[in-house]
Amino acid sequence: MEIKDWTSVSFDEGRAVLRQWREEHARRSEEIVELWEHVLSRYPSSLNDELWIVYEQVCIAALDCDRQDVATECIVALDKQFPNSNRVMKLQAMRFESIGKYKEALQLYEKFIAADPTSVSFRKRKIAIYKVKGERMDAIRELNEYLKVFLNDSEAWLELSQLYLREGDYSRAAHCVEELILADPFNALYLRRLADIRYTQGGSENVEHARSYFEQAAKLNTTCVRSLFGVIMSCNWLLPKTSGNRKKELVHSAEQAISQLEEIFNGPGNANEAVNRKVVESLRKTLQQFS
Repeated sequence: MEIKDWTSVSFDEGRAVLRQWREEHARRSEEIVELWEHVLSRYPSSLNDELWIVYEQVCIAALDCDRQDVATECIVALDKQFPNSNRVMKLQAMRFESIGKYKEALQLYEKFIAADPTSVSFRKRKIAIYKVKGERMDAIRELNEYLKVFLNDSEAWLELSQLYLREGDYSRAAHCVEELILADPFNALYLRRLADIRYTQGGSENVEHARSYFEQAAKLNTTCVRSLFGVIMSCNWLLPKTSGNRKKELVHSAEQAISQLEEIFNGPGNANEAVNRKVVESLRKTLQQFS
């Protein structure tokens, strides 16, 4: 539906649109609030039993838009209809978050988690609060506890890795990405992330691992410029410290990566041809020092 002025639609149209967006999990917060204020809120009783799910939908949208008046109106109506409902209290906790009352929000989430330790959403909201407050160590602790229960949550492993990186704890960050690779060994992004971490850690062993992971990532995603640059950088780091056949192997690996870069740079849709050519020439010139 390509309607932009949602204030002019009929009640039935507005109702159908909200239902469609709920089914599609569409996040169209401003439009949802607009539809509610100008169309549906005029005849709420006409929604019948659908009124309560609409209140919830509008409340979440209102919190997105910082429309505390609309969000509070929805929560009050829902609480009156469903007193002591966890679902309504979750909305209240989200409202506390939106106005910076993190202590009150945390208290509610802890209450929910105590009642249901397997709840994913409440645990993740608690972690999100710690992150917003800048309390990274608390967020790390909570994520570790969460992953003891939900070991296969790749999003959580990735988030934990990023938190460890911000703390400069590269070993633990690498471990998190290794867990991701165990679950999805052909994911080029995970391989490249692990390569980045190993390269940053430094040292011959780590850089050698980084080169291997960059090469695997480049094989899985042949157009990934970052992975190819990673191969070249790793080889250039290792070359002064090697000799003989090992040195020839590294030179060959770097030459292949440079050739792949050249193909990408010469491909259709790539601007700055002169700049790209200079980059390739510079990379080859650096490599020639070791040939």
